[in-house]
Amino acid sequence: MHIMPKLSSVATFWGLLLSSSLLTAGLAAKEVPTNQAANRSYETQVASWFDQHRDRPGALRAFVQRMPKGGDIHTHLSGAVYAEHYLQWAAEDGYCVDPKAPALIEPSACGQDSSYFPASELFNRPDVYDALIDKWSTRNLPFAGQNGHDQFFEAFAGFDNISSAPARLDDMVAEVANRAASQHIFYLELLMTVQGSKVRQLGRAVGWSGDFAKMRQQLLDRGLMAIVTQGSQEMVALEREVSKTLGCGTAKAQVGCEVTVRYLQQTTRTRSPQEVFAQFVYAFELAKADSRVVGINLVAPEDHPVALRDYTLQMQMLQFLKTQFPEVKISLHAGELKLGLVAPNNLRFHIRQAVELAQASRIGHGVAILYEDNPFQLMEEMRKRGVLVEICLTSNEVILNVEGKEHPFQEYLAAGVPMTLASDDEGIARIDLSNEYLLAARRYNLGYRDLKRFARNSLEYSFLDGASLWRSPEYTTLANACAQDQPGAATVSKTCSKFLASSDRAKVQWQLESEFVKFEALSSFQSTR
Repeated sequence: MHIMPKLSSVATFWGLLLSSSLLTAGLAAKEVPTNQAANRSYETQVASWFDQHRDRPGALRAFVQRMPKGGDIHTHLSGAVYAEHYLQWAAEDGYCVDPKAPALIEPSACGQDSSYFPASELFNRPDVYDALIDKWSTRNLPFAGQNGHDQFFEAFAGFDNISSAPARLDDMVAEVANRAASQHIFYLELLMTVQGSKVRQLGRAVGWSGDFAKMRQQLLDRGLMAIVTQGSQEMVALEREVSKTLGCGTAKAQVGCEVTVRYLQQTTRTRSPQEVFAQFVYAFELAKADSRVVGINLVAPEDHPVALRDYTLQMQMLQFLKTQFPEVKISLHAGELKLGLVAPNNLRFHIRQAVELAQASRIGHGVAILYEDNPFQLMEEMRKRGVLVEICLTSNEVILNVEGKEHPFQEYLAAGVPMTLASDDEGIARIDLSNEYLLAARRYNLGYRDLKRFARNSLEYSFLDGASLWRSPEYTTLANACAQDQPGAATVSKTCSKFLASSDRAKVQWQLESEFVKFEALSSFQSTR
């Protein structure tokens, strides 16, 4: 029999939450209650504690760090890696450092200046070490000498030689997956570029005619599918190397092995129209050919002059390709703008065209929604279509200086537009996803059940293959195959087990729900008291 403890005391609750057995192994399957009424009671008590102690940010941080959070479906692989890891790899790979810039120097150029020193000596040069971290991130932003927007986007160039090297991709994915697992995140959609330079070169060779169908055929005739094959082979090799780096399937397996990882193929929006179109065609073909690539996205500053000039044209490209590949999912950075950063006319249509022309299933950022023409009608359309917004609070604060009530978070919430919280670039922003959950709760007076919905949304609106575990996005009733089963229970029926095996999405959703049961059933630890 489970004796329900009262959670009015911080000490009582926190003693349970921080119990080493809960933090490491969790509750054993036989200890997890399978009675739905009991589970709802546990959820109510946890929600009550959260509301009563929202003025304790340190305690809430520990809470959200341990809270199951589903997935992070808007995270750029290169920007998610912390600068410290890039510096460690630079030392291992024979790079040198120009202390004056400061900047990394390729191994082949280390002897060109007597002031250069091996990156392996950085740990004895903390002034240069810290200067590089500040340059490659938004740490100490008030002393950066430029605004957050420029500091953020310029940071990528500093570590580009390492982040774009195929030899380090497995280390990058492993680092991000381990960090996700430590926060009880079970799924990642990582944005990355595969075979980008080859595809852009092919696009330049084909040129621009404006005839999408003709240009697509020319790309295919000139060998695009051979590059797709190379890209798919690269994904196979990456998956194998990540597993090896993490030690998956061995006695020394790292926690990142428990995270399901998929990828979104990036297209750089600041290139010429022929290069962008070639990247789009390649991205659609790669997503169709390789199940590891579950969708596509656009990257680079939305306020870049080329991105602004060609925005509608790029949405029309996507509209055309979506008719050719209706099964390929699209998530788009749209509305990552504010008044003053661009002219007012560029704030009035980006999100709408992403939804209506490009048929995006998800919108990244969406900060400029209230500057759109008929914004409330657009939000209602997004609600009806089930277009989710990936909210990146820290990123919006750093890059756009938009936060608190200036952010459209509450308008999206009031309009019923589905949302989830995402990290964007953890390494550059010096954050993690738990930080975004804490920010959302404190800034917008959210409760535990609100955060729980965001976590569920991250999987429900993910691009994972397979049917949903839920009959509807209200998350009230499980799919018919699992209707008689209880997440977290020691056993699962044959019909449910077969269903979970057939759906990557449902399998990870089941994992999340099982972890919610464990997280909320803290009273199990009091059963003998």
